[in-house]
Amino acid sequence: MKVRRGRQQHISDAILIVLFLSAAPSWAQIGDSDCLSCHGDSALVVTDSSGVERSLFVDVTKMENSVHAGFECVTCHADVVEIPQAEHLAPAACATCHESAVEEVAVSVHGKSQATGAASLDAPTCGDCHGSHEIRATADSLSSVNQRQLAFTCARCHANPAIVQKYHIPIKDPFKAYSHSVHGRLTIAGVGNAATCSSCHGNHKIFASNNPASQVYHFNIPQTCGQCHEAITKEYNDSVHGVAVARGSQDSPICTDCHTEHAIESPTVATAPTAPQNVAVETCGRCHASTRIVEKYGLRTQRLSTFEDSYHGLALRSGRLSVANCGSCHGVHNILPSSDRRSMINPANLATTCGTCHPNAGENFARGPVHMTTEEKEGKTVAVIRFIYMTLIVVVIGGMLIHNALDFVRKSKHILRRE
Repeated sequence: MKVRRGRQQHISDAILIVLFLSAAPSWAQIGDSDCLSCHGDSALVVTDSSGVERSLFVDVTKMENSVHAGFECVTCHADVVEIPQAEHLAPAACATCHESAVEEVAVSVHGKSQATGAASLDAPTCGDCHGSHEIRATADSLSSVNQRQLAFTCARCHANPAIVQKYHIPIKDPFKAYSHSVHGRLTIAGVGNAATCSSCHGNHKIFASNNPASQVYHFNIPQTCGQCHEAITKEYNDSVHGVAVARGSQDSPICTDCHTEHAIESPTVATAPTAPQNVAVETCGRCHASTRIVEKYGLRTQRLSTFEDSYHGLALRSGRLSVANCGSCHGVHNILPSSDRRSMINPANLATTCGTCHPNAGENFARGPVHMTTEEKEGKTVAVIRFIYMTLIVVVIGGMLIHNALDFVRKSKHILRRE
């Protein structure tokens, strides 16, 4: 009986050990080799509810080159407690290590889309941007969030016509515009500080442009651009436009109103809105020729039309790009009212401003009004010169026409007499 009891005791001990091991943390029992016994098969696929096949193959070579090399599978897939695992598993537990990034994504436009309605089917997850098992460091040129690759990563959704149409995204293909812009070309060339998507929109905490917390919200754009263009932003903030924006004016232009949003180009490019041949009509004229804005803010009228009718405007329209345009006289980012002593068009500074193109310009050179409108009276000297000029035109051209007519009659009579 003792022996039997001894045997029963051994059996009981064995049962207790088995129960203890089964109650121990399951990850201690599941190794990578167990996972790869299935997921190492390149033919392993699963069909989702919509009928689309998705590969479950894990390329060990890519995993070894990722930032997570050396991690156990269950480090990220924490709910795997048995082999084979449950049919439906939770997404990889990124928040275990990247808590702050996951929290930022949760309040972003992407995170809110993940949590609500049909948009959750298309909203990007961590893996959509960073990759799954092949995640590389941002500095790695092969990383999907590397500076040179990020635009292509974002374009998978934002240049997808189906997604753009489905969710009524207002900008149809920002990638196409960006890739041809000065920022896009610099990024592709490998310039380390060139702006890319995250430079303006943020990394994880991305908000819609109408959200005051967004980096691309109307009133935040000057500061966003100022991350790279610090000196220019300081000039803009001190300008008449920057001051108006600081006071809350939605109508006052910001960086993107003049330079566009994604297709930003150098003024030397003919299609750029800031190119000399475009700046008056395409850029400045949008506001200064707008009846609504002129009336709302009490601006002087006919700024665009009077420039176009001036010598500078006519020469510019004929193709002379070296002639003065709006920015030549008023400044580009440092635009100030003429009453400000720092303004390029302040009466005390006009001779210097005109002297940038006309080296011999003196005080009398810029004495007359520049934008002469129908509401203003021209000076007596200008009126006399205009009268003489118009009289000479009539006399010379009229005399030429009379001379040619008389000569035509004389020659006609001569021909008829000879015949």
